[in-house]
Amino acid sequence: MTALTAEDKYRNYIPKESRDYLTKLFSNFDKVVSIEVYTQKGLHDDYNKFTLDLCRALNLFSEKVELHEYSLDSEMARRRSVETTPTILISPELYDIRFLGAPAGEEGRALIESLHLASLGTSIILDSTKEILAKLDSNRRIKVFTSPACPYCPGQAINAFKAAVAKPDKVSAWCVSTMENTDLAEKYKVGSVPHTDFNDEISFIGLEAEEKFMTQLLFLKPFDDIVKEKRENADESKQEKNEINIDLVIVGSGPAGMSAGIYAKRSGLDCVILDKQGIGGQVALTPKIENYPGFASIQGFDLVEILSAHAREYTEINQFVEILDIEYGELIKIVTDKVIYHAKGLMLATGVKVRMLEVLGESKFYGHGVSYCAMCDGNFYRNGKVIIVGGGNTALTDALHLKKLDADVTIVHRGDSFRAEKILRDAVEHEGIKVIWNCIVTEILGEDQVIGAKIKNIKDGSEFKKETDGVFVAIGQTPNTALAQKIGVKLRDDGFIEVDNSQRTNLERVYAAGDVTGGVRQIITATGQGATAALAAFEDFSRIYTEEHKTDKNIW
Repeated sequence: MTALTAEDKYRNYIPKESRDYLTKLFSNFDKVVSIEVYTQKGLHDDYNKFTLDLCRALNLFSEKVELHEYSLDSEMARRRSVETTPTILISPELYDIRFLGAPAGEEGRALIESLHLASLGTSIILDSTKEILAKLDSNRRIKVFTSPACPYCPGQAINAFKAAVAKPDKVSAWCVSTMENTDLAEKYKVGSVPHTDFNDEISFIGLEAEEKFMTQLLFLKPFDDIVKEKRENADESKQEKNEINIDLVIVGSGPAGMSAGIYAKRSGLDCVILDKQGIGGQVALTPKIENYPGFASIQGFDLVEILSAHAREYTEINQFVEILDIEYGELIKIVTDKVIYHAKGLMLATGVKVRMLEVLGESKFYGHGVSYCAMCDGNFYRNGKVIIVGGGNTALTDALHLKKLDADVTIVHRGDSFRAEKILRDAVEHEGIKVIWNCIVTEILGEDQVIGAKIKNIKDGSEFKKETDGVFVAIGQTPNTALAQKIGVKLRDDGFIEVDNSQRTNLERVYAAGDVTGGVRQIITATGQGATAALAAFEDFSRIYTEEHKTDKNIW
């Protein structure tokens, strides 16, 4: 029997399915990509070995990949200002893209994409990103703190890498693993990942849409502050706003909104899509999608690029546009910072957001003791005490995950039984996870860090305090219905917009689609609802304005 060669062993280090994917991906490489790995024996040896084995395996997939290995005490390390082990540099002669720590677990996806970007360059970067960063005239240092189990971290790191490739003379992008770089994580007060820092001046938590990320990078300000300043400047200038007559205004650029835009325009309706945030909605923040027909597996932001490219062939999508006022009438008046739309109809595809406890201490400790993603932040609470708030599938899954990290887990649930699937209920019981029934968290306690939570029994009104190091909230989502409520759209008892089978609301010429309508909240259902709403609008407008034409009434 022939013994495996060293090359065979490294090639087999990567599972066959991944090998096939990498072979196909690397075959499209353009420029040669250089990988420089820096390690030091005696420091993080397990992580060093993993990093070297992975990079040696990747080196076998293409002649367009070149691997160079250096010691941390080498002249090259000093030249590159490398101080931690392991560290990976990607094409350092061209870019300042580096990984501090082993790219394990989910972080491996970021490594593969960094190679892809370094080889193909700006050809695979959105035009909108290049336009935003073209205005950048000073240096930006990006650090994205990650953990191997965080499914959202690679997307944020990839945002940073795209900025570094689009503007290599101005932007450095470092992906910092919190597992090996605890001192650096503590210095930047990282308590939740992904945690992003720009120039030691602005930091924020979570995965963000690419264009939102780039806009904040350009201005070095939180996005909400940028929008506020833009609105104030518009008010001060007192410029007369453009007034536009239009058939349909679609609010929200997720799958429902983009699908509606395509179908509306193909039906002959003049329409526009408006969105306060970046394009894509929740999909843009989804690490991996495996249930959308036609794609066995695709990353959320990749699907968003496909959907948005298709939608833009038909209609205009205006991002970062805040709706300042809305009035329902014969025409629906939608006021933004620059334009006043007078629309025959309105479609709301405003989506949902994470439901918060809305108790004292929650916002104060967000990212530093309060989390909404156990997979992302669980590693910070190994061997600690944690409270999970909720009783559904997510809450119980989070509890089981944290239990595996040797955390002392307690579930606080407002009911007397779980809503979760039986298999999860049985697993929680088997693991001996403590449950406090019929109770809610009313306050999160602590000065500089979380030390406990105040809990209230909703049956008898009694209150008590429970010691904890962290609180994980998993109580579902809440629909974004502020605009709907402003004009009198009827909501269901659970707060979602009430629609009929054609996505019509209680107000004539007002439609809703996607997650904001509740029910089965999936990408495929959102796209179908968006199409249905657009076709309903076409049908209604054809009827309503044909009748008005008979009476010689001109809606415009």
